[in-house]
Amino acid sequence: MAQRILVVEDEAFIAFFLDTVLTDAGFEVIGPLDDAAEALVVAAAERPDLALMDIRLKGGLDGVSATRHLVEDLGVPVVVVSANAGQAMADLRPLTSHILGKPVASEELVATVREALLAA
Repeated sequence: MAQRILVVEDEAFIAFFLDTVLTDAGFEVIGPLDDAAEALVVAAAERPDLALMDIRLKGGLDGVSATRHLVEDLGVPVVVVSANAGQAMADLRPLTSHILGKPVASEELVATVREALLAA
């Protein structure tokens, strides 16, 4: 059974890229979703093996808060993919060591997802 990855990204082109790369690597993608609050509802229902999270998202809840909830309340490990990787590192270092800057190469993305899943 394929490991399930929740993708939370509000830029359509990047969401498509993430979905395609992960699917081609053999993962089952849940989403992509563009809203952090919706992602939390879906994560609670679907129980993904890992979440791939952007930081700046549409809606009232940002990726930092969503990541905190996923990790602390739902036990879902998170890989952050953000154009604001520097800020993300400062805010999220206690929650995840898997933070990638945009743009991200497909090989680096897959390797980081696999590493995060092994560490979980």
